[in-house]
Amino acid sequence: MLLAWALVLALSAQTPVAIPRFEDYPVTEIFKGTLTAPILATPEERQYRSRIREGVSKGQGVWNGSWKDAKEKPGSNFAGHYVVIRWGCGSNCLMMAVVDAESGKVYPPPTSGVGTELYVAIDPMSDGEIDFRLDSSWMIVRNVCRDARTEFGVYYFNWKEANFSLVKRVLVDLTKVGRE
Repeated sequence: MLLAWALVLALSAQTPVAIPRFEDYPVTEIFKGTLTAPILATPEERQYRSRIREGVSKGQGVWNGSWKDAKEKPGSNFAGHYVVIRWGCGSNCLMMAVVDAESGKVYPPPTSGVGTELYVAIDPMSDGEIDFRLDSSWMIVRNVCRDARTEFGVYYFNWKEANFSLVKRVLVDLTKVGRE
């Protein structure tokens, strides 16, 4: 019994795993060529064709910098050669597409749910906040939900081999919000 108690104390005393930083996920090459027009392969991509095309060609919805001080600017803005395009779709609604600047292939956002959906499910009590950089494959998505759209929180993704890989998540218990 004493050994079990010592093990519990030792495990609880471990320091929490640090949140990785953008610098922990660097990209080696930054695309500087002419952007390839997006290839709109799914019905939803074709439905939002103007948003996606104007994002690539004119920089509309292509934000650079932290979500706190983002500036619209044409060109790649994520993981060396991708264009992340964001646009609103009503109250507490955010849409996003990730376009490969070299190939034109369009990818859904990391919290899109099933299939090729471009919708980002936002916590109805907050703003969706998305942080990413041109020189990093790291993306932080705050105040959104994933996994059956019931688990709200902060999600940390790494873009690797044309897919978002969930590295860490910090969930918020909505049943306790405002009751503390």
